[in-house]
Amino acid sequence: YIQCLCFYGWSMIVEKIDYSDKFNLIITIENEDFSISYDLYNELNIKVDDEISFDTYKIILADDQFNRAKNFALSKISYAPKTSFEIEKLLKSNDFSNNTIDKTIAFLKNYGLVDDESYVKSYIFDKHNISSWSKNKIRYSLKSKGIADYLIESYLDEISFEEEYEKAYNFANKKARNDFSLENKQKVYRYLASKGFEFDIINKVLGDVF
Repeated sequence: YIQCLCFYGWSMIVEKIDYSDKFNLIITIENEDFSISYDLYNELNIKVDDEISFDTYKIILADDQFNRAKNFALSKISYAPKTSFEIEKLLKSNDFSNNTIDKTIAFLKNYGLVDDESYVKSYIFDKHNISSWSKNKIRYSLKSKGIADYLIESYLDEISFEEEYEKAYNFANKKARNDFSLENKQKVYRYLASKGFEFDIINKVLGDVF
């Protein structure tokens, strides 16, 4: 491995190079480590004890930031899928530059690691079929994740009136508990509204249950 990056005017010396893994290597400059790709390393043709210009240093710094952003994003999506908006938010909160964020999201999309359309399909399937969320509740949740309206609506449209009615009916039936008084009807109305069901669905359900 490789030793001594110091400043001489705008020049700096490469102190050390560690061949860390098959994707990146670590270059040490002024006791600070930078993770860069092998492609950039070969392009710059850097060796230990080489002097590098400030412009080269900036290129190394940008690549280091990109690699750190990628690793950070990958660690987040390993726990749970994320939308591109959520990744952008996380990277911004960790002070990555806009250019680094754009490159990182483009990288993740290119490798299919972030795919908003697949996310929407899976999310709607789970919330509709497993959690019995109303279309409105799903819609607002996806909007908060930065998903484009056209994507949300194109998949929500696949949920029929009958399916939405069935979810609301089941909620209402359980909530009514065989109490068909006007007071309880109003409570069930508010309950279904709080779950985001449309008023035409609610009115039809209440007419059938009560």
